[in-house]
Amino acid sequence: MQSSKLTTSLALALGLLGSGSFAFAQNKGGVQAELESIKAELVSLRASAATTPTLAQAVQELSSKVVVLEMALEVKMRSVESVTETLEKVEMLEAKVTTLQTELEYLRTAIANVEQPAVAPHGGGGGAERSRGMKFTTGDGRYSMTLGGYVQPRNQVDLPQDFSSLDSATFSLRRARLSLRGKAGSDRLRYETEFELGSGGTPLLDYYMDMRYRDELTVRAGQSKLPYTRSFLASSTQRAFHELSETQDLQRYDRDIGVWALGKVLDGKLRYIAGVANGSGPNVQNTNIDVAVAARLEGVVLGEYIAPGYGDVDDSDEVRLTVGLAAVHDLVRVPASLSGIDVENRDVDGDGITDNVRAVSTAIDGQLRYQGLDLSLEATWRHERWGSILEHDDNGNIAAAVDASGKGHRNYLGFTAEATYFVMPKKLLIGSRISHGRLPLLGLGGRIPAQDPLAQRAMQFDGLLQLYRDGSRRVGFTYSLLNYNAQDGVDPDNDISHAFTVEAQLLL
Repeated sequence: MQSSKLTTSLALALGLLGSGSFAFAQNKGGVQAELESIKAELVSLRASAATTPTLAQAVQELSSKVVVLEMALEVKMRSVESVTETLEKVEMLEAKVTTLQTELEYLRTAIANVEQPAVAPHGGGGGAERSRGMKFTTGDGRYSMTLGGYVQPRNQVDLPQDFSSLDSATFSLRRARLSLRGKAGSDRLRYETEFELGSGGTPLLDYYMDMRYRDELTVRAGQSKLPYTRSFLASSTQRAFHELSETQDLQRYDRDIGVWALGKVLDGKLRYIAGVANGSGPNVQNTNIDVAVAARLEGVVLGEYIAPGYGDVDDSDEVRLTVGLAAVHDLVRVPASLSGIDVENRDVDGDGITDNVRAVSTAIDGQLRYQGLDLSLEATWRHERWGSILEHDDNGNIAAAVDASGKGHRNYLGFTAEATYFVMPKKLLIGSRISHGRLPLLGLGGRIPAQDPLAQRAMQFDGLLQLYRDGSRRVGFTYSLLNYNAQDGVDPDNDISHAFTVEAQLLL
């Protein structure tokens, strides 16, 4: 009897051990499959990380962890343990695989931010973005949030033409911004917001979401920069000069609320963004029933694509040339005043609705980089059709200022040429810029020009000296000579001024 009980107990114990081994074998197959998947992705990431030592080391370390875990699996398959011990080992191995998957997600995102072309935040259909900020990612990798930001403290001194006096000397915080960006549920759905913390600016700058269906098509909805001039699409952190030139600033559009389609085709050689927006500026409901229609194309002529930004901080080892073309059609509501001149009758047809001015704007640009040299040219042309507004007797006070020819339209032409060169690669940048253009009386994108209407032209010369570190400018000096002049008659008083600016940039 006792022998029978012992035999039964031994059989039961062996059965339990057998079932434990069988359970472990089943789970081993699933764990092994996950490890094979991670190994396959590491192979594809290894080439992308080869040019970045830190990331290349991270790939190697994660590969080593996978090998160690595979060896542990084989050892466990050859051991005989209790059911409890077996299940505990299975749970431990599964937990380690989950940890590896999380590490892989961090690694995948880091390599994508540094190496892979992605959809540019503000148009152009794509661009390379440096990895900065503090990033938070969920364990499954589906959600992420990167907190970024920067501040630009400066001191600017303004003097008159003859340097006889000091017009102003001001310390200011030109920009102080925070941003949040990341993905929401998948790599296809991404978001971005940017806030202005400094005084005098629009508190909420960007807030939009991108839904990527494929490289050729991403749909964007929300508020972002209207895709017109390349200089404005470039982030202020990626410009060589501290500010846009007078011509660039007065003839650009602003941020706006709208819907856009963007993407890249022909293996990234051609990028586009097109859509509709309110045309009324940032954080403003549409001021009329019409929308602004905008489209921008960028094509790679030589080498790799150049994302909006200035200064060849990457010290390009091949000639790179990217060209762009943009157009905007907009109906702009006539403002109450134009550069200090009151508009007496803003409803000439008497329909109870403020009249519009038709504005068609075009921009063309080109940018070339090679071994620290960056050359760029940007030209804009705008055609305004005022129609019967200027013909009404009540508006005689603005007719002469807007349209001396009496044809009912007004044209603007402006250009900016910029050249920069790293005399010490990635460290010391020098540059110069020249710009000229006609000053607008009518603002675009909700902006209102404040220039004297008699000062119809502006010529600007700039010089630059910038120190860079880790791919971004840190502190720099600029000199600007601004000369306003009239097309006809006597130039306005005090039409020439000098500005000296020292600005630092601190990045999160």
